[in-house]
Order: sequence, then C-alpha cells, then structure tokens
Amino acid sequence: MATDHYKTLGVSKNATAEEIKKAYRKLALKYHPDRGGDKETEKKFKDANEAYQILSDPEKRQMYDQYGDSPFANGGQGQSRGGDPFGGFQGDFSGFGFGGGGLGDIFEEFFGSAMSQIQAEIGISPAQAVLGDTISINVNREKVEFALPAGTQAGTSFRFTGKGKVYRGNQRGDLILTIKIEMPRHINAEQKELWQKLKESEQQKKKWWGA
Repeated sequence: MATDHYKTLGVSKNATAEEIKKAYRKLALKYHPDRGGDKETEKKFKDANEAYQILSDPEKRQMYDQYGDSPFANGGQGQSRGGDPFGGFQGDFSGFGFGGGGLGDIFEEFFGSAMSQIQAEIGISPAQAVLGDTISINVNREKVEFALPAGTQAGTSFRFTGKGKVYRGNQRGDLILTIKIEMPRHINAEQKELWQKLKESEQQKKKWWGA
C-alpha cells in the first residue's frame, strides 16, 4: 500500500519547505523515543522521519510526487521501512532555530522553557475583583506590578513574559498568575449592608432580563 508522506506530516501537497520543517519538528518532539512510548509511537516517529527525509529533499520530493514511494522502498534513495526504526535517523534539525546541536538542543529548549515557568495563585478580595486594582507582588526578588481589570473572574490567568526562572544562560521563562477570589471570614454591619444591596441589585437585574 502506497504511503502518503504529506498526510503523515499533516501538510498539503503544496506545502512549502518551511511548513514541512515545522510539521516534522512538531511530530519529532511529540513521538521521539527519548520521551518514552509504545510500539505505535515508535512507528509514528519512524514514519515522520521517513516522510521528512523525502519531502525535505527537492529531488526526492519531485520523484515521490511523480512515482510515489516505490523508488524509495527496500533500500532505495529513501530510507528502508524495515529494521531498526531509529538506527537510520538522519533528521535535519539545523534549521529549526535551536542551534546546530540536534535533538539535545531541541529538548533542552523544549523542557528548559517549560521548567523555567513559574505558576502561582494570587488571592484578591471580592472588592478588587469587582472594581479592579493595582496589584504588586514580589517574585524571584523582583517586583511585578500590573493593573487588575474590573470584573476579573476567579480562575483568570495573567502571563508575564520573562519573569520566570533563568535557563540556558540569560534566558528566562514566564510567570503565570492565576486569580483566586478570597471571601472575607468576618464582615461588619456596613459591609453586610453593601453585600445585601449588591445581591438585591443582581436579583432585580435577573427579573428585568427575564421579563
């Protein structure tokens, strides 16, 4: 059965060389054996590698478009589909923006960036959530200040580029802050009255819209 290498990489037959590279990089990161996996994962990695070997080479791609995969089977100009699925891996990662170090650099970038992220939860009061406020916190001995919009909902996340941990020399990951609304345990009479008015206002609004 003929192999559709374009389908394997998830690109169209008119895909550019750059689109083919991007598609291959995504699959190589997803299915590479260093990340663990079963036989099916290994096969997907091998198939993606084989597809890239052919489609990334203009001459091989032209031959494949004209004759299909028959010229590349059984040790032809492409990779054989038999034997060790990883022994013949010759994937070209030099143009992916990760430097020339191959898979090591790719996974250092991929996992280094992920591990350098800081995810934290920050508590705010209901009044801050409703009215908005200027929030100031210290992260990694650095002050982070931002404007909290009025009407912010619980679970809303804010991303701050370059405010996470350091990795690969002077690069830094991101800081992700997730909002948690903390209800007061004790309120005085005035606060209780304000909350009661807010409740009545919401009930009135629902009646008006439901009318």
